[in-house]
Amino acid sequence: MRRTLSLFNTLTRRIEPVVPVLAGQVSLYTCGPTVYNYAHIGNLRTFLFQDLLKRTLRAAGHEVRHCMNITDVEDKIIRDSQGTLPADATNEARHGAMKALTDRFTAIFLEDLDTLRVQQADFLPKATAYVPHMIRLIQDLEAKGLAYVREGSVYYRIAGLPQYGCLAHLDREGMQMGASVDADEYERDSATDFVLWKATKPGEPWWDSPWGPGRPGWHIECSAMGMELLGDRIDIHSGGVDLIFPHHENEIAQSEGCLGHRWVNHWVHGEFLMVEGQKMAKSLGNFFTLRDLVAKGVDPIALRYAIQSNHYRKVLNFSFEGLRAAENALKRIRAFRKRMEGEGAAGGGPWKEAIDPRVRLERAREAFWAAMADDLNTPEALASIFTLINDLNAQDDHAALTREERDATLAFLDEANDMFAAWPREEASLDAAVEALIEARKAAKFAKDWALADRVRDQLRAMGIVLEDRKDGSTGWRRG
Repeated sequence: MRRTLSLFNTLTRRIEPVVPVLAGQVSLYTCGPTVYNYAHIGNLRTFLFQDLLKRTLRAAGHEVRHCMNITDVEDKIIRDSQGTLPADATNEARHGAMKALTDRFTAIFLEDLDTLRVQQADFLPKATAYVPHMIRLIQDLEAKGLAYVREGSVYYRIAGLPQYGCLAHLDREGMQMGASVDADEYERDSATDFVLWKATKPGEPWWDSPWGPGRPGWHIECSAMGMELLGDRIDIHSGGVDLIFPHHENEIAQSEGCLGHRWVNHWVHGEFLMVEGQKMAKSLGNFFTLRDLVAKGVDPIALRYAIQSNHYRKVLNFSFEGLRAAENALKRIRAFRKRMEGEGAAGGGPWKEAIDPRVRLERAREAFWAAMADDLNTPEALASIFTLINDLNAQDDHAALTREERDATLAFLDEANDMFAAWPREEASLDAAVEALIEARKAAKFAKDWALADRVRDQLRAMGIVLEDRKDGSTGWRRG
């Protein structure tokens, strides 16, 4: 059975059903990382919410075609990759330095996603592989009168698109029109003509173009890759709320300016993550990567659950107390699963509050799906599971559930776990946690962070896991 999901649409500010352009097949574009450093847990919250969305669509019976880009050319990447090169470095050397930096952090980012059990996208395009597509798109906009050249750079003329500002709900009357800006990010009240192609500056890598040597602006990258890989009509486009303006607003301008019709039907955005009630800052000592938390002994799947158990459109206050609560909640679900895997032994005698486990189970499933289909209401969905646990544990204490009833309950837990990926069978869960820590240690060794690598090794030893570093560079493990 195929289920319909409804999601809050940033464009219309309403919760609306997702109606795919192609029945049963949802096209999903999610803005990926800018790979110049480690992703922090605020970044990871967005990717975890998008993984939940994709898993839920698939569990609801839809095929999902998912594209997540890798931004591997951008202002911060150039800043961090070019600083050690001499002023007379060749363009080839500059590209090589940029690639070395972005390849390293792309690999680290993908390892983080694996550790958190985030399913990989069907398409993972790197921006640098699509520069010719970006140039063609800019040429199309230029031919339509929506782009103009100034000193080797090309800018989008927002006055030429009446619907500009529709996503961020801007007041066009209050916007400054006609000026141009080279920066990729800017404040809402500075909405101006934005750069599509940047003329090269000293010390930067460049590509040839009809307008001279230069490089693409940040916003054109997603338009070009999304249109090329998912087509001229996309069902869902997603990212964090920080991307609504200017990035997603400018994507709409570029794509719809070229196509002449709506490009994306549903815009879905996840809220910010705070840490102990404050924004993350290294100066406050509350800036965490996944590797930081793993080194502190945090179970990555507990972090996954802590994030996903909160509604994606609510600001999430991350705290270690909240993380402990998530760990306890997972222990409760996993203990219930283990109980259902056993045969049970009834306490004895008739019980005046006896229930029909099959009826109670079906009621829980209906409540779970009603919540998930209503804008991914995970707090309500999980509440239906915990209420079921209370009821069936009480029933099982007095009159043991049959094997058929236990198997039906396990099937529902599997169905829910297909979305949350947090309570698989215990043995598989332990193996996944060990492999995740081994990957974290491998990344620490690659980064020459020997102290972190030693801490992760000690954490594994405390879990009763003995590592075996092999001559070929791989690492095996066994239970000590």
